[in-house]
Amino acid sequence: MGRSFRPIVPVAAVVFALLVVVPPPLAMSAGARSRPSSRVGPGVFSNSVKRGAKIIDKLLKKLAEKGRKELVMDKSADSVPLFVFNLTVGTSSPPQNIPGVLDINGQLVWSQCSPCSPCLPAPAPAFEPDRSSTFARLPCGSQTCQQVLNDTYTCSGNAAGDDRCKYTYMSESTNTTGYLANDTFTFGDTPVPGLVFGCSDAFLQGDLSGASGSFGLSRGPLSLVSQLKLSWFSYFLASDDDESDDSSRIQFGGDAAPPQTKNSRSTPLLNSTLYPDLYSVKLTGVRVDGNDLAADIPAGTFDFQANGSGGVFLSTTYPLTVLEQAAYDAVRKAIAGSITAAQPVDGSAIGLDLCYTMQSLKSVTIPKLALVFDGDDAVMDLKRYNYLFADNDTGLECLSIMPYTGLSLLGSLVQTGIEMTYDIDNARLIFDTTAAQTTAAASPAAHSLATMMLLYHLAVWVVLF
Repeated sequence: MGRSFRPIVPVAAVVFALLVVVPPPLAMSAGARSRPSSRVGPGVFSNSVKRGAKIIDKLLKKLAEKGRKELVMDKSADSVPLFVFNLTVGTSSPPQNIPGVLDINGQLVWSQCSPCSPCLPAPAPAFEPDRSSTFARLPCGSQTCQQVLNDTYTCSGNAAGDDRCKYTYMSESTNTTGYLANDTFTFGDTPVPGLVFGCSDAFLQGDLSGASGSFGLSRGPLSLVSQLKLSWFSYFLASDDDESDDSSRIQFGGDAAPPQTKNSRSTPLLNSTLYPDLYSVKLTGVRVDGNDLAADIPAGTFDFQANGSGGVFLSTTYPLTVLEQAAYDAVRKAIAGSITAAQPVDGSAIGLDLCYTMQSLKSVTIPKLALVFDGDDAVMDLKRYNYLFADNDTGLECLSIMPYTGLSLLGSLVQTGIEMTYDIDNARLIFDTTAAQTTAAASPAAHSLATMMLLYHLAVWVVLF
């Protein structure tokens, strides 16, 4: 299914049904899934493709800053597609189900809490601490507060009698303040007491499109991965363009080895000296229609450099794939050179470079793109919807890859329809491109923004509540 952008300020977002999976905080040997409440169809994209590289640049600069009180959100909330799932927070009756954004780069688990002023727009619910008998605020002088916010931070800035561990969580267009606390989180039927999370009581700017916060899965000390001591986690982002019955899902794993099939491939998870909490991999090449582009991509293009720059990161909160300039130029040249039956058109209206009219591509054979990683036959064969974006508003279908200098990033679009497993214990990424048994049409169907918005708002109420 095609997605819609508006000129100048393109709008879209993705909300999906996620299988909430039981994590292994105690003796569980493997993840176990609960049933999804619904399969959600088309979503809505968020704003704005044009600022993508700028947002990433700001993200990495902020992550590089140390010894500060601010916790940096992964990306601008209104410039990315949001993948949302529920967690039960606190011990109260009825349970409080909080929808949060799946963020593999998130350093923190956080939610809107009441009372809040100003609050996130409806329908985002707020966690009510007073209803939970196990809720406890973290003191400002606690070890966790000192380590996370600032090694030298003191409580001198707090008002008299206010001993809360306060934070500011911000990005280009999201600004929220709150305090750290701990409470019981329930995953499926398994309660996990004492998880540290952020309780945000003021949103000065931003909108999470119905979600109430963010569930961070980075390698940082307060992420779900670290607090639950997960040995692995996996997710599957179902594509709107597939005609299969697959639903998006997430699974947390325990002591047993992560699930694999005969089609699974793996590549090492690397450590970045500048951004150690983020997940990165070694991309060794790109193929178009089976042809390796090594001749046009200089050796070492995707490697980490001596100063710590470079590398290839992954994201679930930024839709597009970003490649180093030389690699992007090679990919663009190869794809454009393979599509000889249609002429490129101006794509500046939606901020993308290589574009065609959707009509002109209806009878055209689209070149196949594959990413080659370090590892034994670690080739990720992509489907059309992974790298071409169909926009009904403009009638354009564009390459959903952007050029950048200083790093590469594999966004959520390129990961859709692929089982992605992060084997933390063995430092490897396992992927299976055959996880979705699809019968997708040759060309994705396009939908209007108005239809997508209506379906999105219905989906929010069905899935999140």
